[in-house]
Amino acid sequence: MRVFWLLVAVALAALYFTVGLRAGSLTFTPLYLLNAQGKSTYTFPTYDSGKLELTGSCQGQSGNVTFRFLAPDGTELSAVRCPPGNFSLNLSGAGDPGTYTLSANYQHYTGKVEVNAAH
Repeated sequence: MRVFWLLVAVALAALYFTVGLRAGSLTFTPLYLLNAQGKSTYTFPTYDSGKLELTGSCQGQSGNVTFRFLAPDGTELSAVRCPPGNFSLNLSGAGDPGTYTLSANYQHYTGKVEVNAAH
């Protein structure tokens, strides 16, 4: 049993130093991040023309996260950077139906992120 816990500790340490630890799902629950690094993408399909608005907050202790909101054709609609501290998110765009994408670029980010979508 000691070997098992040692392996779990080594695996968690390897994750922490490579991609960071993440708990939660961005659009369903708050996303808790510990030293998160790299890029993640989240999709928001729409079936009719209109406005899609992403709101929420980021509460960071260290590092940065940059959010880019992209239209179905790849054009950047809006972007926001969350440094350490408490910040609100308001990303919006309007256009044709399709799959809109939220791209998050984490740079050693530790904190909590919440995003809600409204059509």
